[in-house]
Amino acid sequence: MANFDEMAMLFAIDNIEENERAMNVRQIRRKETISDPFDTSDRLFIKNFRLTKDLVKYLIELLRPFIVSKSRLSAIDLDTKILVTLNFLATGSYQSPNGNSKFIVLSQPSVSRCISEVVEALNRPEIFDKWVKFPSNLNELTEIRNGFYRETGFPGVIGCIDCTHVAIVPPSNNLNLNENENPEYIYVNRKGYHSINVQLICDSKLRVLNVNALFPGSTHDTHIWNNSSVLPVMQELHRRNHHNFYLLGDSGYPLRQWLLTPITNPTTDPEKYYNQK
Repeated sequence: MANFDEMAMLFAIDNIEENERAMNVRQIRRKETISDPFDTSDRLFIKNFRLTKDLVKYLIELLRPFIVSKSRLSAIDLDTKILVTLNFLATGSYQSPNGNSKFIVLSQPSVSRCISEVVEALNRPEIFDKWVKFPSNLNELTEIRNGFYRETGFPGVIGCIDCTHVAIVPPSNNLNLNENENPEYIYVNRKGYHSINVQLICDSKLRVLNVNALFPGSTHDTHIWNNSSVLPVMQELHRRNHHNFYLLGDSGYPLRQWLLTPITNPTTDPEKYYNQK
């Protein structure tokens, strides 16, 4: 019996060592088949990742404290996690082709985990609030307004507002799930597919000042705006007689002192010029 136990132990150890050798070989082959994206041209790099090489390197260092890298040999390094996420977000391609590209050779589950990990880090307040923020004082508002005027010739504007539908996989019909607080049909938008209706406000340089991604696809743009954290800010500005700050919106929004929209059926030259601008 003792001999059998010893043989079983030796077999187990041998099996573990064989698996480790196989894993090392796969890791080496994976490294040999991957092309370093930083060795490509700037044009091709931006095409695949939408950001410059320097900006991606900056992003890697920015996220390093928030993404724990495992110590085992087969662990995916931080650079790869960020690159696979950027490629997925930039191209909108499915995760399998993304993982099989010449830059990133990963399985679909690995790609999915990378994306979840990086997006979670990007959404941390320490990072997100640094890059996506609405002006917090009159000096910042004035600087953005002046920049908008220099770019467009339209006075008083601090940002443009609109909504866009981000397609999602149909959620479960089980309302008991923590991640699904609304019935499935509420996510179906007017075009017939499931989405989140995301409100964005940006300045003249296309920098995002505010994001509201709390509402399902069937929600009207106006309802999202009426529940936006920016609305009371604009109302308070005008209540304090700062009447020279506006947002620009399309005809789906109500005309207000702080929210300018196109004129329906313009007849005079000034009205037509206003709509054109």
